[in-house]
Amino acid sequence: MENPFLKRATEFLRDDEAFLAIVSPEPVKLFLSEPGKRGLLYDRLVFVHGTPGSGKTTLARLFEYPTLAALLRNKDIEVHRSLLATLIDCKAITRDAPEIVGCRLTMETDYRNFWEFPYPDELKLSLMHTLVQARAVLGWINNLTSAGIALGKIKIIPRQNSEAAAETIGGTGAEGVVDRARAVELALYKIVGALVAPEIARLEKDSTAAYHPFDIIDKFSVEVGSPEEMTHLSLRPLLILDDAHVLHPAQFDGLRRWLMRRELSVARLVLTRLDVMHPHEALAKITEDKADTIQLPGITVTRETTEIMLQGSGEGRRKQRIAFRNMAKDMADRYLGKMPLFANRDLGRLSNLLRTDPFSLSSSKQKEFDAKVNAIQANFGISDARRTSLSKMVDEYSRNEPIRPDIHLAMLSVLMQRYAKRIPQHSLFEEEDPEPAKPLSVDSSVYEAARIHLLHSYDRPFYFGINDLCDASSENAEQFLHLAACLVDAAAARLVRSRAPSLDAATQNKLLRERAKEAVDRWNFPQYQVVRHVVTGLAERCLVTSLAPNAPLGAGANAYGIIQNEFDKVPEKYPDLARVLQFAIAYNAFTIVPRYECKGQEWCLLELGGLVILNHGLTLKRGGFFEGTSEELDSLIREMDQ
Repeated sequence: MENPFLKRATEFLRDDEAFLAIVSPEPVKLFLSEPGKRGLLYDRLVFVHGTPGSGKTTLARLFEYPTLAALLRNKDIEVHRSLLATLIDCKAITRDAPEIVGCRLTMETDYRNFWEFPYPDELKLSLMHTLVQARAVLGWINNLTSAGIALGKIKIIPRQNSEAAAETIGGTGAEGVVDRARAVELALYKIVGALVAPEIARLEKDSTAAYHPFDIIDKFSVEVGSPEEMTHLSLRPLLILDDAHVLHPAQFDGLRRWLMRRELSVARLVLTRLDVMHPHEALAKITEDKADTIQLPGITVTRETTEIMLQGSGEGRRKQRIAFRNMAKDMADRYLGKMPLFANRDLGRLSNLLRTDPFSLSSSKQKEFDAKVNAIQANFGISDARRTSLSKMVDEYSRNEPIRPDIHLAMLSVLMQRYAKRIPQHSLFEEEDPEPAKPLSVDSSVYEAARIHLLHSYDRPFYFGINDLCDASSENAEQFLHLAACLVDAAAARLVRSRAPSLDAATQNKLLRERAKEAVDRWNFPQYQVVRHVVTGLAERCLVTSLAPNAPLGAGANAYGIIQNEFDKVPEKYPDLARVLQFAIAYNAFTIVPRYECKGQEWCLLELGGLVILNHGLTLKRGGFFEGTSEELDSLIREMDQ
């Protein structure tokens, strides 16, 4: 049986209805609704930055005209209503018709080849810009015709005072515009596909003649419906450039400068990964450096562009984690519905297959742990009365959250260690049951510390349930599907054997950690060896901190903290480190959390990715970190050169 969780299914679904059936509205709500409501998606250049698998291409496809038309055809279907409302908020559609005509061009094809030609940079950029415009025009009109609109019912509305210039793009009728765009594309393809670049003097006229449809086109006017009920639509063209990171850096910079121009009526959306940027630029975006960067006379980045990061950092991380949980659950249920083995048995929710019922240590391990805690009490000379008092504190906590005997004992162990730390050693033996200098308390951090200790001491399951699966995915859709696939396979195998499909906590914990280790071992991106060495070193330090007997950080650490002012100097002072961090962030090994306030200071946290956390057995709770410096981090990189 094919498991749709094992592939990025949205890229293989050609049918728009099938695509819409598995798309969740949550990422659109989170990232695009607000700029859409404010009109910032269409009146300026928009960059969408994200890690591989973060859903950039899926978001882009939603804004193509055939997808919007299919959604409106099926607007009364319950499963589509939330997505419809979200796209209305984004001003991509109304309840009756699309507002935009989008087309997506992937930059992975032949655009990069222009940069290999022995031409002046200005000519190379001009040729690429012309090819982009020709293919965009063909894409817009093709998307309209594929949605059932006849070519004769499509017209170009030129910008004011551009009526005469419209002749250079084939006039205002769709037939002429298509013919002209095809001629330009053919001329340019002959250049880009040639084994030997032709001399400049031999370039065809159509490749160098005036052709600037982006400067001319304001909107598309189309007629839809029957002759008796004809409706006229005015659609704003939206260009979506996917995978722009494959361009040469100079090409990418030239493309950005060209598309930033204010006078363009065409809406522009550029999808890219962080690794295309210079390290200082990437880190500045992640740390929310709002300083204006002058690109052209009178034009600044913050005024002329909108930056959307599909990656958690800063103040909105809690909101993003909750939104991702909603999206992942919705997506998982939609994918599960595509598997007959589950759908035919009415097993439509992945969360129902992931058991979270209580789990306890075996009787032999429980006895061993009892003896260990008794030894701790004896070693520190803690009285039976004090132990009883601490145990009652755990009992009080358990009234709100019932806990198993092994967790109770582990929490008691943490409290005894904390008690011993807060009592001068001589007091333990000179006074009877001395009071600690600072009162002890029991909260969720003690509970989480007990769980992490038992994971490493007795292999007690730690990662289980749908929320842990979502949180371990680093807000990355592809990573979520990759982790969920092993659980779905295991549940399917149980069904085939006529057993209950739900997975117990131990099975989930084992499968998730094994899958995470496999994924980290298979890393194959730029600088991956150095990144793996760095995250392994930091994870080991986090583990030492997390397993401290008195659990000073409660749930433990999963991040490395550097003073923010010091981190801001990394690109200048440690360029090799900046480059490694850039790739680590771009491929989910790290998440940067800037301006984190703790201990009266402002920190920049390098939070380990979900796969690294699973692999090393660290907490998924956020906020715990151990302190360090940029120099110490750079030394980890230099170890690889020795």
